Amino acid sequence: MITYLKMKYFEWKVKKMFYGTIVTFMNNQTEILDLLQNLYTALKDVPVDELQKEFVNKFAEIIHNEQFHEVLTIKKI
Repeated sequence: MITYLKMKYFEWKVKKMFYGTIVTFMNNQTEILDLLQNLYTALKDVPVDELQKEFVNKFAEIIHNEQFHEVLTIKKI
């Protein structure tokens, strides 16, 4: 009986890790989707010839703004 309880304990532990990983992935997926939406809105009116240059510039700008806001929120705490 004790071995059965130990086995169930480890089974629950593995399930917790597995479901925790899924939740973390889903949270990261929403952040990635937000980033892609911001890029799309910034680049939807750019001509094809300038798209690569503008993409790199806007991507760097969005990342810089997000990091700047994270630093500000960390300093406020």
